[in-house]
Amino acid sequence: MLDKILKSNQGSLMLMSILIMASMVTAASSYGVIAIQNIRQSISVDNGIRAYYTAESGVEDALYEIRKNETSLSSMDSSGALSNTGTWDRVITKDIQQLTKDILKNDFWEVNLYDADFSLSSLSNPIKSIKLAWTGTGSEWIEVQIIPWTSTGSIGTPTEQLFSSASNPAIVNLLDSTSTLYRIRVKALYSDIADMTITAHSGLNAGGSQVDIPGFLTIYSTGEFSRVNQVVRAQMPHRAPLSGNFGYVLFSEEDLIK
Repeated sequence: MLDKILKSNQGSLMLMSILIMASMVTAASSYGVIAIQNIRQSISVDNGIRAYYTAESGVEDALYEIRKNETSLSSMDSSGALSNTGTWDRVITKDIQQLTKDILKNDFWEVNLYDADFSLSSLSNPIKSIKLAWTGTGSEWIEVQIIPWTSTGSIGTPTEQLFSSASNPAIVNLLDSTSTLYRIRVKALYSDIADMTITAHSGLNAGGSQVDIPGFLTIYSTGEFSRVNQVVRAQMPHRAPLSGNFGYVLFSEEDLIK
């Protein structure tokens, strides 16, 4: 009788041992799967960081070529590679429907209404007026400085237009010409201005159709590293704006005072 009980217990112990071992194997397998997933996720994060900086390299390369070497957009590479096997693809557009920017009191915003690669070529969509809309305190004034030149290289007389907060949105009429190009500076007087928005139009008094604003670039750079992609977008003026120090200098008979 005792032998039967012992044999019966041995069978139960063996079954329990098998179940425990199976549980341990299952748990170890689950932990292994989780560990592998974490490793893969960490690798993907690392590759994503590399892909991001690869995309940023495409933007930095564009900035260097455009601002330092003044390379024309048509001559720039659309792709590139880094020494760590990362690659980038780049698309640059040079027209935008509208511009928006905050302007601090007594600061200005320069907007170029010409193609920087062909500064003496007439625009395919001529601009005859622009519309300014903004958010202010009600005490602000807007000073718009306009420097025109023709496609023959003849520089026109600079002009200024002033607008009070009551004029918001303000219409800035340019010349009724299809061969005139402009550099415009918008200055905030007496108060900060938020969300200054500029749109360009093909006719006077903001008439005709709304046209794209040239001279402003949007760069899309896609970086790839080990099958992971990241995209970086940058927007900037095609040519670096002039410093405000060139616009306002006070000369005396003694020292130069800025």
